[in-house]
Amino acid sequence: MARLDRLDRTLNIQLDELEQSLFLLKIQYEKYFNGVEAMEPVRYRDDTQRLVRTMLRETITNTRQRFRFQQLRARFNTIDLYLRRNLVQIERGTHPKFKFRADLKDRQRISAESRMEAARADTRAKADKSRKEDAAFRQIYDRYMEARKKCGQSTDMEYAAMQRALRAQVKNIKSRYQCDRVSFRIQVEGGKAKLKALPKAKAKPKH
Repeated sequence: MARLDRLDRTLNIQLDELEQSLFLLKIQYEKYFNGVEAMEPVRYRDDTQRLVRTMLRETITNTRQRFRFQQLRARFNTIDLYLRRNLVQIERGTHPKFKFRADLKDRQRISAESRMEAARADTRAKADKSRKEDAAFRQIYDRYMEARKKCGQSTDMEYAAMQRALRAQVKNIKSRYQCDRVSFRIQVEGGKAKLKALPKAKAKPKH
């Protein structure tokens, strides 16, 4: 009668640990390849390699345990080859998932830069428009004050207050007459200087 191989319980625990380590190793690296984890889980790979090397130094007499270890070692070699292939692709910048994320970040960066540049251009355009309007209002104010002075009228009128009034008048007239420009004319009636706003019709497109 054939003698049964003796089962090493300590070795059985090591084999269970190796199997669990292989399971976690694959899961952690898949998270890394899919972008769930930002850092490569090197510790899991090192721990698994250490377990394999330790068990290789042992003499496994039990046939069933030796066969199980050979299977687990073969699984580790397959996983390790898979990891190496993916890591080389990442290093070369050809890994599909990493390349997709890198391209997406580039597109997002370019889009963000475009929006920022558009916002800056819009800000510059608004500032330029505001400066031109202010210059035009200042010119109207100076001419109006000069006309009032000649007519003996009070010139005790702050520019800021008049500017606000003119802006409000322009907005109201544009809305009312659906025009794109408003001009101001100073005229003297009954010995008093008056400021009149005139709507300017939109230019008709040329055919």
